[in-house]
Amino acid sequence: MIVANKIQSKKIGKIVKTLEFLPSFYEREFLTIDSALKMEMLFYSVGICHQTYHLANPKLNLYGWDFLEYGFLDLMKNAPALLDSAQILKLSQQQLIEKIKPFFAQDNNPEKCTLDRLSERADLWLDMAKILQKHFDGKIEKLFGGAPEAQEAEDFYKPLRLFEAYSDPLQKKSSFFLKLVSDSRLIHLNQLKNVIPIMDYHMQRVLLRTGCVEIKDEKLKSALQLRTPISDDTAIRQACIEAMRIIADVSKMHIFKMNDVFYTLGRSCCNETMLCSHQTCEKTPCSLTRAIRLEHHDSCIFQSVCFGAKNETYRSYWQPIVNTHFY
Repeated sequence: MIVANKIQSKKIGKIVKTLEFLPSFYEREFLTIDSALKMEMLFYSVGICHQTYHLANPKLNLYGWDFLEYGFLDLMKNAPALLDSAQILKLSQQQLIEKIKPFFAQDNNPEKCTLDRLSERADLWLDMAKILQKHFDGKIEKLFGGAPEAQEAEDFYKPLRLFEAYSDPLQKKSSFFLKLVSDSRLIHLNQLKNVIPIMDYHMQRVLLRTGCVEIKDEKLKSALQLRTPISDDTAIRQACIEAMRIIADVSKMHIFKMNDVFYTLGRSCCNETMLCSHQTCEKTPCSLTRAIRLEHHDSCIFQSVCFGAKNETYRSYWQPIVNTHFY
């Protein structure tokens, strides 16, 4: 009742194949900063990154993941103990919450903190520190210890599942963490086999609207279009992952690169505001234009083949609304 549309996914993949990625997207400070705690910064930031609808710093025009990157860079420079597992475990949940609040607040004013679900995120943060101490001598680098360049992704997914933050069976955070480690050139993972595509809510929305994933169940289709909460979205995510594998295969690009197309497009060109129908993006500047070289941006890159660009039924799709810390 929920299937990947292989023909449509191939059409989208052919468009992705023509895209040129901007080197500057991979040269931002979050990926290039020289620090002994860089891998820990990547690890903790991904571990607490889920459902960040409200995370915002309007003064800096930073929202969601962009503000999370900014906050963790600030934290690494000014409160490195919060990335040291031994030091983290000296704190209670509430103490940790109070220490991290300023880094996710405008002007570092803790009363303006927009990072929500703080108790949940603090518990995940403490659990990551605890497992690092117990199994990896407090260093996430130990996860990669001496491994050859080309190996199975499962070699990394398995130990990451020890952490509650990374326990998603479909490995969204694990794959994203591996991508950032690779983009940061800390470990070369370009030959990693059987990587599971990163799948978050922005990307699910794009795949539903473009028609790459078809919902045959009318009740579920209605729930997605009316933005009604559902209890489980595993089958939808699995179909989205299958579609993304097809798109990556047709495009001849690494599966990690798909995140830089569909995530950036989903949060800007195909969100509440849709470029195909509003002739403008959700964000200024558009997130996609930071990652992809575009000569013109007056229409969506997928508009010529997208089902939603022509059909209101597809255009009205929203991502599954579920209560989860998996993505």
